Amino acid sequence: MEVNFYVLPLYLGLFGLAGLMLSRAWRIGKRNRLDLVANWSSVQLEQPERYKPIYITVNLVGGIALLALAGLVLAVGLPFGTWVSLAALIFWSYFFAYQFLSWNAKKNAHNEAKAAEKAKQSKG
Repeated sequence: MEVNFYVLPLYLGLFGLAGLMLSRAWRIGKRNRLDLVANWSSVQLEQPERYKPIYITVNLVGGIALLALAGLVLAVGLPFGTWVSLAALIFWSYFFAYQFLSWNAKKNAHNEAKAAEKAKQSKG
């Protein structure tokens, strides 16, 4: 088996990124670090407890998928184009899940504030 030293950092990066995702899931789940329930810019979401299980799931699925992909590269010998495309799909799915959750949290907070204001006005 020939090792391409230009591709090796990409392959090793799979382990690094998977490690970050899994450690983030661990810190959110077991250590109750709600400051990590945040958008891509590290701004904490409104009501982080509400989104905690979803963030744990997104990080676990992403980390396990990257580790499985790294294992498949060694076990099956996936071609470069295939495993890099799958890694990009996993990463961008992870990114868009974070973006969607951030957008959803903002929308829900806005709708709840609007409903509270409406209820306040109807009582008064």
